[in-house]
Amino acid sequence: MSIITFVKGWFVKGWFGHQERVLTDIALSDLDLINAPYRQQISRTVGTRPRMDALAAQFNVTPALIDADRGLAMELGEACSQCKFTKACQNSLDLGVDFDASRCPNATIFQDMSPI
Repeated sequence: MSIITFVKGWFVKGWFGHQERVLTDIALSDLDLINAPYRQQISRTVGTRPRMDALAAQFNVTPALIDADRGLAMELGEACSQCKFTKACQNSLDLGVDFDASRCPNATIFQDMSPI
């Protein structure tokens, strides 16, 4: 192993390693957060936004309409990421069929937001 390979490996692992930096309660309070919601936010399920947008489209709700209220958008995203039907929803998207909206925690909100 050359010294260049060693330094390059150390630099990548040391500076850009995949270890999550734990934020202290003081640092989180600076961001106006507490530990539990912060952990939920960073552990969101991959693909939450595309799934949420696809289901919203079933109700003629556009992503722009969702993003008009950032607080609501975050609540919708949180409910979607913690949904127990995530896999079934993703499978329906992969197959190109509509997901059964009665199984979605955001369906009633999307229905209320629907312009039609």
